[in-house]
Amino acid sequence: MAEKLKSVLKTPKLRLGAKAFAIALALYALPLWAAVLFAFVLYLRQPAFSMNFLGTFVSLFIVFNAFQSANILPLVLISALAAVLFYVLLGVKNMAFLHRLTAFFILLAITVFASLWGFFAGALSLLLASFVIFLVCRDALASFTPAPNRSVFLAAVSAFVVAQLSWAIFYLNIPVWLAVTTTALVFAGFFHLIIQHLRGALFRSDAPFLAVAAIITAFAILIMAVF
Repeated sequence: MAEKLKSVLKTPKLRLGAKAFAIALALYALPLWAAVLFAFVLYLRQPAFSMNFLGTFVSLFIVFNAFQSANILPLVLISALAAVLFYVLLGVKNMAFLHRLTAFFILLAITVFASLWGFFAGALSLLLASFVIFLVCRDALASFTPAPNRSVFLAAVSAFVVAQLSWAIFYLNIPVWLAVTTTALVFAGFFHLIIQHLRGALFRSDAPFLAVAAIITAFAILIMAVF
């Protein structure tokens, strides 16, 4: 049995899945500080890619801790979601996926959506939610665009735009899901423009149209919700 288990764990994706499950189990069963330490050790096990996407790794723990502290979701669901998201993150970091860009941007979308939900639900401060958005955007821009030297500045701009919009929408006292959806759509349009600009394809693609469409849809939802 032990030999069979070793053979199975030689498969990279299964090995990453086992790591993700172990991290989620630690999040469920251990105090937060111990779970973070355990996850960090597992995350650094492969020296060649040890520091890649570390900001996203930190962001996930911030969001999961906020959801757990505020009882937004049962702990078992938080741990299950953690297993899935950490598996995606480890797969991207260790280049185990063929479509790394798609996998990471799905992870980014879920993390941004969760951080916004945490803010509008009162589980995260605006500063922490903005910090989460900054970290995941910085990782995306640094790893998947041809201008990594501009990633910190543009990630900070993205986080600032989201923070200002979130602050304004917060005082409209609309349902959480509407507030999150509105803010996420504006963020998606704005961030898509940034990526296409860095790739030099801003005016050779449908990025401006998609961005404007997302922003118009967001504000249409907002107007309907308010009135």
